Amino acid sequence: MRSVLVLQHVPWERPALIGDVLTSSGLNWDLRRIVDTSDTSAIPSLDELGGIILLGGPMGALDFDAFPGLGLEAELVRLAADSEIPLFGVCLGHQIIAAALGARLHSGAASEVGIGEVTVTADDGVFGATGDRQPVLHWHHDVVDVPDGAKILASTDQTPNQAFRIGNTVFATQFHLEVDRPMLERWLAVPDMAADLDARTRSTIEADFDAAAGRMLELVTRAATDFAAAVHARD
Repeated sequence: MRSVLVLQHVPWERPALIGDVLTSSGLNWDLRRIVDTSDTSAIPSLDELGGIILLGGPMGALDFDAFPGLGLEAELVRLAADSEIPLFGVCLGHQIIAAALGARLHSGAASEVGIGEVTVTADDGVFGATGDRQPVLHWHHDVVDVPDGAKILASTDQTPNQAFRIGNTVFATQFHLEVDRPMLERWLAVPDMAADLDARTRSTIEADFDAAAGRMLELVTRAATDFAAAVHARD
């Protein structure tokens, strides 16, 4: 069985709930961090991959000079999309996928941090019906347009592209649907992450997270199960 490659950009970003669903779905996954290397041998061949997940991180999706591995990831995204290998992007991963496929990145265009809601903009098996509202965990400052052929699934006023899908193999969200409570607590202990929070959000984020956790878990379970089914379909 091919494994799922999970690309990590900083130590505190982990697949968490997504990884739990992949494991329960009988999939093996391999967590790697290649963001600092330009060595192409750091990436497995496409034949070895059942799917690819790109996690979040504080860097910009196009910061290739400072983080040469982002260029490798962008090329991998293009190759995977051409080969219809399932792709799943979260936050920075969402931006990397979209930009690699031709969308424009807008650095610092919208800051959303904390629990909020997105509005579903297209009927979708993961998100539900058009017009539904879904609680999510935001933690971003950059936003990205959608590549050609993509369907926007969810949006906010600040960030029109909160989630998109291309066919049955590319799915990405600007928000963090992978985070469980222990991971949130770890983020709050990371100075660079905590610095993104204003005083009000810092005082309420844990209670807000707990209140929305059930619905967010349902969303990530549907999303990761859908991705796992696409991976299994390749075997």
